[in-house]
Amino acid sequence: MSASTELQALLLATPAVTALCGTRIAADRVEQGAARPFVVYIASAEPQRALDGSVHGIKTTFELQCWADTRAAADALAYAVQDALDAQHQYTTGPVGGYDGELDLEAALLTCEWWDD
Repeated sequence: MSASTELQALLLATPAVTALCGTRIAADRVEQGAARPFVVYIASAEPQRALDGSVHGIKTTFELQCWADTRAAADALAYAVQDALDAQHQYTTGPVGGYDGELDLEAALLTCEWWDD
C-alpha cells in the first residue's frame, strides 16, 4: 500500500476529519466549485538508500491543503487532520494560512513527512 493510499484511508477513518469535510479528501486537485470544506494532498516520495544502493525506507512528503470558506473553518479542519496524523506518529508542521483570491477560499496548509519501511 502506498503512503498516499494509507493517508487517504487514515483521514477517511477519522471521525473528527469526516465530521468537517465528509469524504471530500483528494489527491492533487478537486474540481472548481466543489463543496467545501475539503482536503487536497500532494505527495512526493524519496527512497532512503544505504551506501550499497539498497532502499531502507521511503519518505513521502505531503503538502496537505485544507480549504474552506473561512479561515476558522480551514484551521479547524487542519487541526483535525494534524491530530489524526500525530496519533499515527506521522508528524506535521503548520498550519500556515493561505488564500485564493480567484476562488475566494481560505486555506490552512500542513506539511507531513510520512515514513514507510
